[in-house]
Amino acid sequence: MKAKTSGIIYIAVLAALICSFCDKIHVITNTLYYPQPVFDGQPWWTFPGFFVAFVTMCIVYLQLVKHLPAQIDKTFSTSSGNVQKLTESLLLFAFVYLLSGFGNEYPLYLNVLFYSTFLIRLAVTSDKQFILIVSLILGISGTLGEGLLSEFGLVYYTKPVVFHMPLWLAGVYMHGAFALRECMRFFVYRLQPAN
Repeated sequence: MKAKTSGIIYIAVLAALICSFCDKIHVITNTLYYPQPVFDGQPWWTFPGFFVAFVTMCIVYLQLVKHLPAQIDKTFSTSSGNVQKLTESLLLFAFVYLLSGFGNEYPLYLNVLFYSTFLIRLAVTSDKQFILIVSLILGISGTLGEGLLSEFGLVYYTKPVVFHMPLWLAGVYMHGAFALRECMRFFVYRLQPAN
């Protein structure tokens, strides 16, 4: 239990750092803006918000592993990870996130790129059903969560389409599911004692 908890904390800190940096790029590229910035265009709650979000994502992941039917293969998604796979998945997620900022003037292209590459990645990955479920949960809940932040006047995207959000945003979250899996494999399942 201690290894699992510390692994989740490591994931949340690492992911919050990456996402806070990428969010800063969103501010610089006018992809979004905060009405009450504190630190160079970002509010005080950027890092803590991402931290809480990633702790929640890790807990949801663990609950899905525990409660989804046995017919949905989770073998790879709960196996021990390695540094190479972790690094690749984090770099690819950061690339997609950054591309959403630098390409925000071309939302149609971002939609095509993000969703088509997601489908390609899904087609060649292990545990397809499991990662699809994780991806859909992240895509829907992440977009709704950010939409609620906008509803409360905390953040605004400059090119919203649905519920204050651009359509490509769910694609960023869906790509994030692959990074979440590699983080869980490296920081949580790699540290679990053998039975």
